[in-house]
Amino acid sequence: MKMRTTIKDLAEYCKVSIGTVDRALNNRPGISERTKNMILRSAEELNYHPNHTGRSLAKGRTMTIGVVCFDLYNNFFPELIDTIEARAKQKGYFIYLILTHRDLALEQDGLSYLYERQVDGIILFPIGLSEEYIQSLKGLNIPIVTIYNKLNTAFPFVGVDDKRAMEDAVTYMIQKGYTNIGYVTPDIESQDEKGLNTYTLRQRAKGYLKGMEKAGLSNTQILEKGTIEEKIDCFLEQHQDSDGKKALLCLCDSYAVTAMRYLQQKGIRIPEQVGLMGYDDIEPLKYITPRLATIQYSVLRMGQAAIDLLFECMVDTDCTREYLLDYSIVDGDSLL
Repeated sequence: MKMRTTIKDLAEYCKVSIGTVDRALNNRPGISERTKNMILRSAEELNYHPNHTGRSLAKGRTMTIGVVCFDLYNNFFPELIDTIEARAKQKGYFIYLILTHRDLALEQDGLSYLYERQVDGIILFPIGLSEEYIQSLKGLNIPIVTIYNKLNTAFPFVGVDDKRAMEDAVTYMIQKGYTNIGYVTPDIESQDEKGLNTYTLRQRAKGYLKGMEKAGLSNTQILEKGTIEEKIDCFLEQHQDSDGKKALLCLCDSYAVTAMRYLQQKGIRIPEQVGLMGYDDIEPLKYITPRLATIQYSVLRMGQAAIDLLFECMVDTDCTREYLLDYSIVDGDSLL
């Protein structure tokens, strides 16, 4: 393998000092135009490229940011990460992407990897929650902005008021005449038992319960055990003889799309027999029929806010600001 040309090699080739080469490459004073042009031509001939890592470290920056995310299963996450990467690039930064697959050990390994590479900041979708976990994050001495799951007030947070948004979604469905509404969510209890962060899952579930309570409906049904298909079967079985319109409200659009396919496979008409609503307004919804009713917020703005807040934290190490995005309900043909 051919060794890269160093600034020392370039200085020896041009028969000048390293300081003279540095002045030429960085357009600093104290060097004649003739010498500068000679050095620049030689740099091109020798295919010299500056060591950006060394330069960055000398300035106290690596110009890199870590993004620690659950996975890419939900279309929401690829859209968000793409936005974060684009915003970081605008500011001259590159990102390291770590996928944890909701495994705390993998998250800790990923954080160690980023620490060793001296990233300038981290955008974290946190899995952990314990005090030991929080102290380990503080011990990294790297600016961290949390997103999706909240830790505590010591860490800046970017997200949506999920409880209020889900409460509004229930109210919207009730206004359309639905009185039998089941809520499809992951198994929160099992994740709690593993010591995982269920902040967003709990906020959305609380919003569902609050919306039902406000309407005076006591027939709440949080469907969290088993596969999505098993959850739907449970809902259909419980409400097969129920009076009133039936609907499923899902934690996210990815769940709602899976639910839609399963209901259609069973020959159940949407929305005539069962209404359906999601959360996130992901891009693929424009290709799906019937158009899914959902909660919409700007993924673009969320990604930009995460990067902007992280840069704010790089300057102000005491920054603990919270940024909550606006949201709106998107009507769709999946509700009658």
